[in-house]
Amino acid sequence: MNFQTEIETLIRARYALLYVITSEEMRVQSVVQEIANKRQKKVFEWSYSTGIVPAGTSIQSHRNRNPATKDPLAALDQVIEQVEPAIFIFKDFHPFLNKNNFAVVRKLKEIALHLKNSFKTIVLVSPLLEIPTELEKEITVLNYPNFPNASLKPQYIGLFWGFVLLQMRNVLLPAKTL
Repeated sequence: MNFQTEIETLIRARYALLYVITSEEMRVQSVVQEIANKRQKKVFEWSYSTGIVPAGTSIQSHRNRNPATKDPLAALDQVIEQVEPAIFIFKDFHPFLNKNNFAVVRKLKEIALHLKNSFKTIVLVSPLLEIPTELEKEITVLNYPNFPNASLKPQYIGLFWGFVLLQMRNVLLPAKTL
């Protein structure tokens, strides 16, 4: 089963908290956006620097955001307050999942129970896996492949190969002049 099919199945099955291990935030967001469009759900993204904003909006439009949602607890409250079906992508949320942030951990546990009866999902995206013991049963972990796989369309393979050649040239040419 490929990543998109797996995450879509989990969203349809109302898994409340998904944790995707990857440094490829934009690729994950693209997959989630595609699923949300198909399922008629809104997509929001959160980061510590922006708070909750509609996914894919430009930095300029972030001026209209609610600055209070930069705080993890306020952002999680916003998830509960959202009435319509939605997917919330939380980027680099792992620093808030340690023992010192017991309020955030507890809030996530409560939200997990609440979201099971809704059409909302939280997707935590992080390059590091950090799940507190209290949330182990509530979070489903997925690994996102950090490299293109064989299912890529042929025209993209040529593009990637050209990019690899360009990188090799940039590394090797300076060495040749020494």
